[in-house]
Amino acid sequence: MATGVVDPFIIALGELRDTHGARRHELRRGRLNEAVVADLDSRVPAGAEAVVDVTLEAFDGGVEVSGSVSAPWEGECRRCLASLDGGLEAGVRELFRRGGGEEDGTYPLGEDQINLRDMVVDALFAVLPVLPLCKDDCRGICPNCGADRNLETCSCPEVAVDERWAGTRALVQDDPHGG
Repeated sequence: MATGVVDPFIIALGELRDTHGARRHELRRGRLNEAVVADLDSRVPAGAEAVVDVTLEAFDGGVEVSGSVSAPWEGECRRCLASLDGGLEAGVRELFRRGGGEEDGTYPLGEDQINLRDMVVDALFAVLPVLPLCKDDCRGICPNCGADRNLETCSCPEVAVDERWAGTRALVQDDPHGG
């Protein structure tokens, strides 16, 4: 980051660090440097603004951060490839400890500050839609002519099913969730 630019996700703890049980509310907005990607069809774009609305509470050896993280997302429908966008919101309740890290499931606590950026990215990644759909009953694209079957009816014949997969087809038809 350039010199003189303040990272909105870095929070100075001040008196909070030395007072067990002390609480403080923080509302921060900041741009994400890199995209948060769940798969090729769903992402929070690089440069998107994330909003962090949290309460910090001091405890012996660290700080608990609880509240919410939100940001816009974009992607493509997995069936028809239509562009999608929307908003994400993730609830967070995380611990920041001195010496913390992946090994103990916490985030590191600096000398007199915490950096929420990794927590923000992790929280958004966890709620990104995986294999998003434009609508539950999206009909997708015709594999023969490429027509969007949500917008038009094509005259292509049904694709012949390889009978070697007949047993699998029976399992899918019996699936109460629509497999």
